[in-house]
Amino acid sequence: MERSIEDIQDGIRVRIHAIPNARRTEILIEPDGAITMRVNAPPVKGKANREIVKWLSKKLHKPNSHIRIIAGLRSHIKVVDIIGIDEKNFLETIRQE
Repeated sequence: MERSIEDIQDGIRVRIHAIPNARRTEILIEPDGAITMRVNAPPVKGKANREIVKWLSKKLHKPNSHIRIIAGLRSHIKVVDIIGIDEKNFLETIRQE
């Protein structure tokens, strides 16, 4: 199985399975380590993608410019680069509710 998180220069690359039109935006780490994100936005005109960036930015306390969807703009599988964080801190932060 492909890893959901990998190190890149200055940050991490996260593979996320996005589910649009959810009641609320939230992120889940599945038992197998896969990352699923329910998104409270429709997959129309980039709204779900913008919600993903906005939510991650707020949750991780990073500016929007540090979070970039680099692949999967029109797919349920997103590849997101996050600058200024490592895997351990990312996992600890998203597990906090």
